[in-house]
Amino acid sequence: MANTDAAFGAKPVRHLTGGTIRANEWKILGDGTSSSNIFTGDFVKLGATGYIDVAAAGNRLLGVFAGCSYTNSSGEQVYSKYYPASTTAQNSGDITAYVYDDPNIVFAIQSSGSADFADIGNLADIVAGTGSTTTGQSKFEINGTTGTGSANLRILGLYNEPKNAYGTNGVLEAVIWEHELIGHDQGTAGV
Repeated sequence: MANTDAAFGAKPVRHLTGGTIRANEWKILGDGTSSSNIFTGDFVKLGATGYIDVAAAGNRLLGVFAGCSYTNSSGEQVYSKYYPASTTAQNSGDITAYVYDDPNIVFAIQSSGSADFADIGNLADIVAGTGSTTTGQSKFEINGTTGTGSANLRILGLYNEPKNAYGTNGVLEAVIWEHELIGHDQGTAGV
């Protein structure tokens, strides 16, 4: 059976230690200068200013974006599945972002290439995609090229869902390996 090519970003599916999956609050600079949309399921990074932004391969990752809230320039409270680029909050105030930032959260994410059983334990970078401004959903994927060198995510296996199999566009389970909040030795190779 062929897997469907339908990237959806990273979706939290379980916790390695049985803990509760929850999003924590971080901030997006609300002065209208951020030029990137951030969609639900996008990986985010922590910037030098303390604000978050969308991440790319090679960045240390803070977690996965789960929506945002802010007071717009008209004084209305807005809850959104994605952060629209260049949004200005009332009085240039901060925008509250919700981020799955626990290093023990396991995410389901579609492979941009062909994944197989031998990829378990290996590392792979994230691949950015253009999310939907209609649904607010990400199009991030995990790179189909895996290895034992340094990379954003560690593959744990195939995500258990109907009509999902190893191969092209298979949905995998992975944890963030290059995580901003923990001190993994970034020189540690994959299996």
